[in-house]
Amino acid sequence: MTKHLLVPVLALTLAAPFTAAAQSAQQLFEKGAYAEAAQRVNTEREAGNNDPAATYLAGLALEKADRGQDARAEYARLSNGDNETWKAIGQSAIGALDNNLDEAVGEGRKARDTSGESGFAFYQLGLVHLKRSEFGDAAQAFDRAAELMPQFAYAFYNAGVAHQRAKNFNRMAEQFTAFMKLAPEAPERKQVQLALAALRG
Repeated sequence: MTKHLLVPVLALTLAAPFTAAAQSAQQLFEKGAYAEAAQRVNTEREAGNNDPAATYLAGLALEKADRGQDARAEYARLSNGDNETWKAIGQSAIGALDNNLDEAVGEGRKARDTSGESGFAFYQLGLVHLKRSEFGDAAQAFDRAAELMPQFAYAFYNAGVAHQRAKNFNRMAEQFTAFMKLAPEAPERKQVQLALAALRG
């Protein structure tokens, strides 16, 4: 295979629909069933289904459940792997957990740049930008994540949050509306409804 074909092929691989393991974890995550999402990923892993997207989702779920050390273990699985994009995503997530945001943003950019078009690379970079209060950059990253992963509700939710904080309220409304359609049982639904109601006046 010639060098110029490598990035498009990699992009297609990373932007592909979620595996069954990742989709199962995603659905539980989007209902707020964080412990169950992480347990489902572990069960799939024990059965030989070792999917990095599912591992990342388990880490995100464990963070939501205030289980930072367990989340770190999931991210370490990624950072110790062979795929350069997932390694950088894992290292970025660990940096964010440690509040080492310079390292986290650097690894997030590395993931974005090495991936071709990985929705999770843009998503992780967006999380770090949000934590650094770089709301315009966060919005741009989450918008791209949502384009690449239109089935992932939290790409739209975090895009909406970033646009809200950047005072881009029309775009906030678009992303929050998409989020509610994708994740009607999400724990954040009430606050999103309130934000949209306030915008309508």
